[in-house]
Amino acid sequence: MNKETLDSLKEALALYSAIDICRFGIFYDSSESREDKYFIKANKEGLKMFAYQLLCASKDLEDQEKDNAFEKIALIPDGSAWIDKDSEICLFHVESPQLSKDLVTTTTKETWKDRFSEIGCTLIVIFLFISLLVGIDAIFTYLTP
Repeated sequence: MNKETLDSLKEALALYSAIDICRFGIFYDSSESREDKYFIKANKEGLKMFAYQLLCASKDLEDQEKDNAFEKIALIPDGSAWIDKDSEICLFHVESPQLSKDLVTTTTKETWKDRFSEIGCTLIVIFLFISLLVGIDAIFTYLTP
């Protein structure tokens, strides 16, 4: 999707004139059911505006993939009057899965302490198993005449 398509879509949806009447919010259903339920409370214009914001974020994400430079994409501008003030969940930005991968790519090397603790735990388990076998043998030798 290119910039011209987004602009024509904005014109077709009449978002400039509907900005004052848009309402959108995400809420949590706190009924007594065991399942977590979330719902959107919005009018038609609010849904159109949110969908347009998602399409713009999609375009920005596409541009980031081309440049291979990932960062958070602002989804809803600060101070948006069309977002319901009582909304329990606010979605502020979109994050690429690549951004998460880039941030968590640290690997740790195994140190001698890690290896020593594995060997120590293994020896303790072997010792306990042998102690169990010796204890069972002692019980049977005591009980048999």
